[in-house]
Amino acid sequence: MDQSFDIIIVGAGPAGATAAYQLGQAGVRVLLLDKAAEFPREKPCGGGLSARLLHRFPYVQEFLSAGEVPVNPVSRVHLQSPDGTRVTYRQAEPILYLIRRWEFDAALFRRAESVCTVRKGVTIRRCLVKPDHVELESTTGELFTAPMVIGADSANSVIARHTGLRSEAAHKEYAVDMMEETTYDRLDVADRESIYLFLTLTETFGYGYIFPKTQHLNLGFGCKLDWYLKALRGKGAEHHAGWVDTLKRQGDVTGETNPAGYKAFPIPVSGPLAKTYTDRVLLAGDAGGFVNAFTAEGIFYAMASGSLAADAALAAIRKQRYDERELSGYQRAWQAEIGSDLQHSVEIQHRLFNGSGRIDALVRKAKQDSELLRLIIGYSMGAARYEELRNHMMRSTVPTWVWSKVKAAVGLAVSAH
Repeated sequence: MDQSFDIIIVGAGPAGATAAYQLGQAGVRVLLLDKAAEFPREKPCGGGLSARLLHRFPYVQEFLSAGEVPVNPVSRVHLQSPDGTRVTYRQAEPILYLIRRWEFDAALFRRAESVCTVRKGVTIRRCLVKPDHVELESTTGELFTAPMVIGADSANSVIARHTGLRSEAAHKEYAVDMMEETTYDRLDVADRESIYLFLTLTETFGYGYIFPKTQHLNLGFGCKLDWYLKALRGKGAEHHAGWVDTLKRQGDVTGETNPAGYKAFPIPVSGPLAKTYTDRVLLAGDAGGFVNAFTAEGIFYAMASGSLAADAALAAIRKQRYDERELSGYQRAWQAEIGSDLQHSVEIQHRLFNGSGRIDALVRKAKQDSELLRLIIGYSMGAARYEELRNHMMRSTVPTWVWSKVKAAVGLAVSAH
């Protein structure tokens, strides 16, 4: 390309589009690349927006309120533990705002496209950091260069791998989400004003969910990649159909699954990468591992990391300094805003999903303790802090045999006696 750019952003999902929109508004010459040939493009995802996302990004609240993206606000959560214990939490204001990702992502993309240069249908296969620029090569051999790059190119990020920022074994880092999104005339849910969460696996990270949208039902099942490879390799669609049958027997859904709508995709659930920057490169969204390891929620973290990456990139561009030392402020920024949240999510995942029965104990106790239930749901939805949940449990009067399980589930140290 004969046009020069200050920065290239690879990936136009929530992280990349947020960064591009913010930088474009600041007058930066941005080239945004995405492998999708057209937007809207299909994107399998639960599609839940938290209240804190709307607060952090007011323009999202504006386009939701204007009806640009259909939204189903839900104010109830049905939570079920592995032993079948179920508890329902409800509140006056919405807990989550449910959207279809293809519509939401397209709205973000339109805003980015209005302030930057976009190339669709471009898949990057190589990233090379040189002394004075970054060179990207597409699968068709086209070269793109700029002083720096933001990699927002999904969990399978080429930018992360080629810069050495992601190198660990994949099975330790990823979950697989197996889901479908189907219209209500084919598959319906008993309660369209609620989300359903099923903490089903006891020995490894795993969950089921039902998210009702305005015209579609989204449901699925997620598990760690190592368990998937051990138990479900080649059987994902079959397992999904069985999961829908289970939900039908429980009376949660009616109708039939749509095999053509089945999708499986990776989610990083081991927390952010140890390092999310290097010379001339920043990572945001799934590419940097910015996903809650307990809930697998990633939209808020994608947009927050994209926004913070844009802040760091803007400072580097203005100074014309792109070295690691200059860009290290990005890591400090995301650690300050979302780092503690993501770190605790990994700890909780490890302590709950280990076959100890802690999930069952936690849900049973929450059924008796309304404040504990509020804090569990609030923490899961980004509306309560980990410290609030921990402090409540320290004050609770819980039988000793339950207390030992519950406090471990939220990372509390066992007092020496």
